[in-house]
Amino acid sequence: MKLSDTSAHVCMGDGEVKAGDKMILYNNDCSHNRGCREGEVGTGHVTEILNEHDSGIEVDPGAQFGEGTIVEKER
Repeated sequence: MKLSDTSAHVCMGDGEVKAGDKMILYNNDCSHNRGCREGEVGTGHVTEILNEHDSGIEVDPGAQFGEGTIVEKER
């Protein structure tokens, strides 16, 4: 859930991520004929664990994200 141009709540909670973890943001691009692919749109980091299911993130300047953006913890 996008809260502002720089913050969101994501469905990753306690036990999955911790404060400070780097996150990578992707959008699905289905505009070509060979199926969908993911395109990286920015990075961010976890700012707080809200509960066992959700966390708050802050995205880095220039990241283009919105509802439906895929968020993964950097490996």
